[in-house]
Parts: sequence; C-alpha cells; structure tokens
Amino acid sequence: MKIMKRMKSIYMKYAVTMLIAALVIGTFMVLATSNSAAEEVKYTFYYVDHGTPGNPFWTVYFKGIEDAAEWLAARGVKVKHLSASADLKKQIDMLKVAVAADPDGIITTMIDPKSFDSILKPAIESGIPLMAANVEDPRPREERIPYLCYYGEDTWKSGVEVAQALVEHIKKTGGFEPKHALLCNPMAGHYVWEARLEMFGKTLEEIYGTTSEKIVIGEDPTKAVEIIKAYLVKHPETDVICATNWATHFNVDLLKELGKEAGKDVYLTAFDTMPELLEDIKEGKVVCTHDQQQYLQGFLPLIDMYLYKVGTLHPFGIISTGPIIVDTNNVDEVMVGVKAGYR
Repeated sequence: MKIMKRMKSIYMKYAVTMLIAALVIGTFMVLATSNSAAEEVKYTFYYVDHGTPGNPFWTVYFKGIEDAAEWLAARGVKVKHLSASADLKKQIDMLKVAVAADPDGIITTMIDPKSFDSILKPAIESGIPLMAANVEDPRPREERIPYLCYYGEDTWKSGVEVAQALVEHIKKTGGFEPKHALLCNPMAGHYVWEARLEMFGKTLEEIYGTTSEKIVIGEDPTKAVEIIKAYLVKHPETDVICATNWATHFNVDLLKELGKEAGKDVYLTAFDTMPELLEDIKEGKVVCTHDQQQYLQGFLPLIDMYLYKVGTLHPFGIISTGPIIVDTNNVDEVMVGVKAGYR
C-alpha cells in the first residue's frame, strides 16, 4: 500500500505539472496571437512521437519541444506536436495526418520503422524533409528510411556503459559479483529498450558470468511493481535489477518489503533520470542511471529543421545526446538540471 500511494503521488505530481504547462503554453499562444496581429506563418513543422503525457521522462522531452516552438513562433514557424502515448497504431495514424498536411518538415521517433516505410519514404520523395529523434532506424543504410539525421543516445552503447559503471562500482566498493540480473522492459519490441537491456546483460555475462532474464513490465507503474515482485519472489537469487527510472525508484521500497536492502543485497541500475531516482543514487540505494538528455531530443531537431529550411545548415548523421552516466560522482550537478526541467 505504501508503494502504491507513493506511485500515485509521484505520477499525480507530473500530471499536474503537464496540465499547468499546457495552460501556460495555451495562454502564451493566445497572447502572442492578440499582440502580433496574426503573424504570417512561413513554415509548419510536425513533431510526432510516442510519448506519454505525465511520464517523468516525457515531461522533460516535451519541454524541449515547447521551448523550441516558442522560439520558432517569433520567426514565423508553427509547430504541431502529436504524441501517441506508446500506441503504434495511433502514431501511424498521426504520421499519415502529418504527411497529408504537406508540411515543411516532420520529426518523429522511429519505434517501428518497417511500419512507417510506406508513409515516410514517399513523403521524403515528395520533398518533405524528415528527421528522427529518440529512436533511430537500426536497419542498414540501403534499407532504412532516409531521414536527414538522428538525435538521441548511442543505443547499443548505453547498455554497455551502464553495466560498466556497475562493474566500476563493484571494484571500488569491494562488492559482490552478481549472479543473476532481472532486465525490465517497459515496452515490448521497442528497439531502444531491447538493445539497452541486451547489451547490459551481455556485458555482465562476459565479465562475471552473470545470467539474466528479460521481462516486459509495461508502462503502468501499479502493474509493473506487481510483475517485478512476482518475479523476485519466484527468483530470490536475483541480485541485479536494471529498469526504467520510475520502476527503479519503486524497487527500493519493493526490496525492503521483501526483506532485502537496495545497494547492499541487490544492485539497482536504471535508464533515464527523475528527481526521486537521483536522491536514491545520493543515498547509495541505486548504483547509477544514464541520461540521454531528452530535452535536446525535443529541442534541437526543430531548431535544426528551421536552419535547414532557411538554407543555413544541413544536419547530417547522428547527433548524439548521450549516454551520460549519472552516479555519486556527478549526481549533484545533474540534479541542478533536473530541478530546472532540462534533464
């Protein structure tokens, strides 16, 4: 019950934050319209992602989009932001809407490139510039969707970096060598999560011979905690858990409920940041997390799309925003950015 109450409290806080942000942005747009006598729109960009409003990660991501949209509005650019809440069918429909509008540019997250081929490849051929963010198309160059560039983490490197940070922690503290790792995937089939967890598990296996198992916990915090709890009860030998930011934070109390101590009996590692998780790192309950700086993934593509359209720059390749490992060495620095809403 204690865990459930804390989960509801944290998610309510983020939901309220999103609502307030929406009201503020809405007010800003109304004021901007009334004060500038309907400034002419020179370009229209669509940003279509699989984000979930209220989720700590996406709250920061959306801020990047909102800040860029505000900056661009003064330059005659209209940004239309559509979020699919991790629903692939919904994102496909949103992309169809975006392409049908014949905009001056589209930015999207490539959570299922094969499903997007028939929509985005013809759009590019028709002259609509495309950029990818957060999730790239992992296929060979000759097969992938030919977007201008990708903004995000080095996907295959992330899992290795987090695992190596755990290894360094074990060496530094003289801790135990892990025997079995639980790898928690919030979104089945998601390329980034599959790659992260696969490489995390492989790295520990190569160094310690650690076994691992991947399970899908979903994005509903209440259900996720129950799934993890059931696994730990069935597999008491588990001594490493790698999961999302919010799941890792809740795992601290879950382990206590099961008579174990986070950081002592079980190593906890994560991907992405949130204030509560950073406090856990400061207190030694969580070894580390990674920061892909999602604010930049929301902000930079829109700015670069504008610069591309006005003929100033031609972005290319991979614009890496991470991973940056966050542990006791730099957690205070990162917390400054988190409190400001940028990390």
